[in-house]
Amino acid sequence: MDEKIKVNFLKPMLVLKIRDAYKAPYHKNKFLIIKKSDCLGLREFKKFMHQFTGNWSSGSYDLQFVIYSGNYIQNTVYSTLIRIDVRDGKVVKLWKNSPYNKKEYLIWEIFRENSEKKKKKLAKLAKKTIVKKKPVKKKIVKKKTIKKKIVKKKK
Repeated sequence: MDEKIKVNFLKPMLVLKIRDAYKAPYHKNKFLIIKKSDCLGLREFKKFMHQFTGNWSSGSYDLQFVIYSGNYIQNTVYSTLIRIDVRDGKVVKLWKNSPYNKKEYLIWEIFRENSEKKKKKLAKLAKKTIVKKKPVKKKIVKKKTIKKKIVKKKK
């Protein structure tokens, strides 16, 4: 079941607090609306998360997005975007791999895609700014010989 999962940025993401004492995660009753523009890079994502984590208690949290919207027969299926550690209201750590199945979280794939796009844009800009200069041909300038007029002295 290694299907490619696409992150759903259209619906709000679920915030779950992971507690070590219990097997099941604790639903924080908070939903975050995360846009793709908030996931441009690690620094940008941390800045975005600091807006919300100011009043959260210390601990680990999962951000989960909807894969499949359920109905009255089937439950809604979620997948974890990223796990973060919060200490004193600040994001301390962004987990790269899941501690349970050792798979990489999906946000790191988004970070990689965005960094590749940035590199391509920078390379294009560099190509545009660095224009190959044509070698300058030096013109051969002949020196003009100036004939001096000899002034004769009068006697």
